[in-house]
Amino acid sequence: MRKGISGLLFRIICIGFSLCLLVGALMGSIQLAALNEELTDLERELEELKDDQHMLQAKYESSLSLEELEHYATEELGMQTLKPSQIFYIDLG
Repeated sequence: MRKGISGLLFRIICIGFSLCLLVGALMGSIQLAALNEELTDLERELEELKDDQHMLQAKYESSLSLEELEHYATEELGMQTLKPSQIFYIDLG
């Protein structure tokens, strides 16, 4: 009789342990799926931000016209355009 009870107890413990392992594996899979979904969302957001950055960079670069740059250089920085007498050519031939 003791042999039957101890065998039954061993089976119950094995089944309980197996169920705990199964539940742990399922929980790990659920967490992994959630992290993968979050990663996908973050990658999508990163691509959108990169697109916004490229658009803003192009907008910034197009906002600087040569006339504005020349006006800033001459008026704000005091630069002057070169006179023909200040240009020297070097013959490298």
